[in-house]
Amino acid sequence: MTTEFLGARIQLNPRPSARTAATLEVGVLGHCPGRVRIERLLAMPATLTEIHQLGFGARLAALKRAAESVAVAQANSASSKEVELLRDNLDLAVAHLPIPLYSLAEFRDIFPLAASAATLYKSQLAGAKAWLPQAVADFFTNGGEKLWLVRIPEAEGVEGFLSTLPVSLLEVEALRGLACLLPIEKLALIILPDLERLQIPANLPDIRRKYLENPKPTFLPLGTLLDDGHRERRYSTEIFADIPTQPLISLLGRLLAAARAQRPDIQFLLSLPLSYSASQQSPAVDSLALDSLELARTSVDAPGLRQVQMLFPYLKLDGQLFSATGLIAGAIAANSAQRGIWRSVALQPLVSRAQLFPALTMQEIIALRESPGIGLLSQKAGKLKLDDERLMVPALHAGDYVPGVKSVRLESMRSAEVVRFIGYLIRELRELGENLIFNLDAQDPRPRLMLERFFLDLFRAGALRGSLPEQAFRISPASSAENVIAFDIEIAPAFPIDKIVITFVNRSGQWFAGDNLTGGSNG
Repeated sequence: MTTEFLGARIQLNPRPSARTAATLEVGVLGHCPGRVRIERLLAMPATLTEIHQLGFGARLAALKRAAESVAVAQANSASSKEVELLRDNLDLAVAHLPIPLYSLAEFRDIFPLAASAATLYKSQLAGAKAWLPQAVADFFTNGGEKLWLVRIPEAEGVEGFLSTLPVSLLEVEALRGLACLLPIEKLALIILPDLERLQIPANLPDIRRKYLENPKPTFLPLGTLLDDGHRERRYSTEIFADIPTQPLISLLGRLLAAARAQRPDIQFLLSLPLSYSASQQSPAVDSLALDSLELARTSVDAPGLRQVQMLFPYLKLDGQLFSATGLIAGAIAANSAQRGIWRSVALQPLVSRAQLFPALTMQEIIALRESPGIGLLSQKAGKLKLDDERLMVPALHAGDYVPGVKSVRLESMRSAEVVRFIGYLIRELRELGENLIFNLDAQDPRPRLMLERFFLDLFRAGALRGSLPEQAFRISPASSAENVIAFDIEIAPAFPIDKIVITFVNRSGQWFAGDNLTGGSNG
């Protein structure tokens, strides 16, 4: 947003100072319709530096060339058709490029029309506007610090989010969709608001309005409009193209396939899809999606589901439906910075004027929370809250439990904050290992001293329980082969897991960290 002074001779571009580090970084993939103010992006040197450090230097160079082509065409008074074609190519050059944002003002500066321009996919319930702008606004309004945005071209549909999976992260120029976010080392959370929008059937109706009694006959002036906008018969232009949606379990499978292979420390926030309920005569949770999730919970691959936190219901403001994932992601990021990444945002007030849609009864809330295990939003005294950061499966590593077997101990571990804490440990230990990459002497005391200092800081911050540090964590050398430095790290998180055993290994110059969680009977 630019403010002009003295007849436009002085221009002031307000922008908050960018923070170099955020406690929890979030990624968002979605649609940004309308033209991009590429000159504003290119005027942010710190932003360009971060993108370049990820390995997207060639993409940035192509983006600058496309911007120069538009400027040259305009300077040479090229035809409007030619300029429009060049601008189309410029918009495509911004797609599949991770852009770090530190404020809502930055987003609106680069994508000024994203919140108002119409989208290609139109839905009777979800509307004709992108959900990403609202998610960005909700994220920063609720205290989010840093958001990595990847613009997905609308013409690519659902495939634009998942088109290059699986892929090697070393081939940066080939990365598309979700894969663009995976090289970001500090990334902890991913939301996909417009992927959720595409999963809402185009002709899914809203909640029916009540019919009023017919008014008494009366004489009215010719030309008086009697239609109140609620008609049984709609014009052909009001009936949207029926585009089939993909099964939820199929989308989850493709999302988690990349996450398990490349980034087991990342977590997804995703809303349950909607379908029409004839009994309730309104939109409701898709029963087929619930059945497929329940079946997946008992499968061999069930532990992989710990990387996704399902949410419900959606939000509605001024007649516009949108996803609650931006809201929750911002609250999680703020909570991690203020209280620690190991703490839950459950029952904390969320900043939003929106209403829940569709409304749920207490019986539906209890049923969804217990099986398959959904994080549900509630609204009391005008305040939105997430009642529980519920997972569909225990936050345990594969092999630490048998899928489908129920027990009080396992039920107490279906907590999303535990998964985030484990992901945080993996990222921090990976970074620590990179700093120690040249310390390959098994007798060198520095690796152990650095580990002890790291976990002592966690103990002092309240992440680990125990009255003394030795009760909170234990670090011991593990048996190792030649050219391998290994440590077994046992920690006792504050809640709800008794002990986590992490093996920290340097194998031929590469450091690795893996988790092995052990549950406790105290829940």
